[in-house]
Amino acid sequence: MNATTSDELVYLAPKVKLEPLVSRWYAWSHLISPLQLAMNLAYRYVPLLQSFIMNPSVHLAASREPKMFGGPFVNLEASAVSELKQLLESTNRHWAAALKFAADFRDFDKHLQERASGYSLNELYTRLPEPLRGLVELAYDTCNHPQIRIMEEILDREDVVASEQEILLTTVADRERLFFMSTPRLNAPDNFSLKVPFRDARIDTLAKSRAHPCRFGDLTEIFSISEGDVQRFREFFTTEAPRNGRAECLGGAVRVRYFGHACVLVQTDEVSILIDPMVAFESGADGRFTFNDLPNFIDYVVLSHNHQDHSCPEMLLQLRHRVGQVLVPRNNSGNICDPSMKLMLKALGFAKVTALDPLDSVPVPGGEIISLPFAGEHVDLDIQSKQTVLVSLHGRSLLFLVDSDGWDVGLYRRVMKIVNRPIDALFLGMECHGAPLTWLYGPLLTKRISRKDDESRRLSGADCERAWGILQEIRAPRCYVYAMGQEPWLRFIMGLEYTEDSIQLVEAKKFVARCQESGIEAKLLYVTHEFTLPRESDSRSQRHVA
Repeated sequence: MNATTSDELVYLAPKVKLEPLVSRWYAWSHLISPLQLAMNLAYRYVPLLQSFIMNPSVHLAASREPKMFGGPFVNLEASAVSELKQLLESTNRHWAAALKFAADFRDFDKHLQERASGYSLNELYTRLPEPLRGLVELAYDTCNHPQIRIMEEILDREDVVASEQEILLTTVADRERLFFMSTPRLNAPDNFSLKVPFRDARIDTLAKSRAHPCRFGDLTEIFSISEGDVQRFREFFTTEAPRNGRAECLGGAVRVRYFGHACVLVQTDEVSILIDPMVAFESGADGRFTFNDLPNFIDYVVLSHNHQDHSCPEMLLQLRHRVGQVLVPRNNSGNICDPSMKLMLKALGFAKVTALDPLDSVPVPGGEIISLPFAGEHVDLDIQSKQTVLVSLHGRSLLFLVDSDGWDVGLYRRVMKIVNRPIDALFLGMECHGAPLTWLYGPLLTKRISRKDDESRRLSGADCERAWGILQEIRAPRCYVYAMGQEPWLRFIMGLEYTEDSIQLVEAKKFVARCQESGIEAKLLYVTHEFTLPRESDSRSQRHVA
């Protein structure tokens, strides 16, 4: 590397994505939590690799069909078979203990369900497989259904998982990114791998270079880039400073910026609150806000639930250095389908994470953030790590109901009585026909479910009628439909694309029209939106939940 190159002040190019990988698979929340990682390796990824190796043509044909995008098909050419054979071999070797744990967990749970009928479970502890010893508690629910409770907090989470983590720099365009859950990332001319665990502070240095110049020689030194790789590494950086669209002087108003999907930034001159960060990196002619429109410092990041489009490690890692505190919902401790979001964030290197119970209030300058119950979208599993959020600032209140399904509007009647304040704007997800249970949670199930039952249990939000029922209880003068997953930079993680006659869009547009006919300001959000609310008396924003 010559002196000129070494001394250059560079920025990470806007088109570059930093994909976190675990054993070459895109890292979503269930690949950060080790028990869920084991189950996904055993019952999702290993079978996928085996299937592709046996018959790549089936996967290739399915991958070329747009309607199959998001399905369990590896989107690679047949020439990748040899590389996937190597990946399968290394997976079986490196993750042997994890794969054994997954098999033992399933087998023992089957044994437990067959043997336990209400009689004491004490004797069954003597039959625990070695990988489960000291890690589980056996229990009945009040209907005498036996279950395995996992003591997630005491599990050693570091060594094996961290050794298989890496950051992949890639310039692949948003629309071309491979579906996150079915296609491993292979080495290619448009990517560069950095073998760093997710907790590593060097990731902060790399992420900072999106907005602040960094000496290129310092980057090559801290990441130990070999002399032969320097020129290729340099291709991911630019000397051109990024556009800065922050405009943070708000003059006392409450500003609301929609960044796409369920990502909303609420700001005053005193505080910034970012909900469910999922931001575009590439700029576009559609007027979108991008990563460069985020504040230099974000006081609070609020995560509503643990699905990949709301709690995204790729995004969270790049925000880590500029976030004060992360607020997450508490989980159903011990349930394998509900890993701790707090522990997941700790594994991602976040220092200040607070798990909230329903109705907990977090005081912020000029108001508060309140965690509220969230009903729906979790396919009838006993999952508690989900929250809707009320943000009150300077007398203005914004309610984010995310993917609530609205089957029981009595919930919102009770919530409104408790919060005891008018709502200025309601944000509501209306993906009313989502993926079935097994699409996301299949590897965690220990008992086969029928196709009929699987299809009946979907990751769905409200339709028009249920959304209208919610609105009648909340009575907000503004209603925004969001979290529909249609932004172009989300295709790889949503696994879906609507057409004009898709039931989700039909129902959402019907709801917006019904609101407008009733004199309610309503909009189906897409890509970008911004509005401000003038500051009112502070008196209402100082009330706390009783």
